[in-house]
Amino acid sequence: MESNNIEEKIISLQLKKVVKNDFIVVRLCDWGFPQVIESSLISDGRPFPTLFWLTCPFLKEEVSRLESKGMISHFEKRIEHDKSFATAFFDAHRETTLLKEKILCEASVSEESRRLILDRGIGGIRNLKKVKCLHLHLANYLGGIDNPVGREVWNLLEKKQCSSTKIICRELLRENE
Repeated sequence: MESNNIEEKIISLQLKKVVKNDFIVVRLCDWGFPQVIESSLISDGRPFPTLFWLTCPFLKEEVSRLESKGMISHFEKRIEHDKSFATAFFDAHRETTLLKEKILCEASVSEESRRLILDRGIGGIRNLKKVKCLHLHLANYLGGIDNPVGREVWNLLEKKQCSSTKIICRELLRENE
């Protein structure tokens, strides 16, 4: 799993920090910029439990608006009271773990690190009935996992990318040339 220098630059600008893990871009916006990356599960020799990251500044802002409206609590209540939604949510955790397991088969990692990564849910969460953050679940969904929280977040977004008159990532690159 390797990234290239241009991807590293734009993702560092998107996240406002240098990503130390290897990664691959798994989803681009219509403007050709990364929206979601799949990160390696080991960073600096230590377990890194977050497989999918939402990198798109536009989507991150839109999802933050949903979080500020109390949507994390909404989804946690739904998991608690809606059995079919909860089952689908737990299945997303399981599907993510299976993908992590497959990735770890190709990596040389200690049994302790393997256990730390595989014994937790999406984004390293310990309590599978909790929703750590909506960004994480949207990234998980856009990364290819059938995550009902991520799917509903995606459907709740009125806008899903920058307008052609203000492409944030293009502006970030220009500012940092």
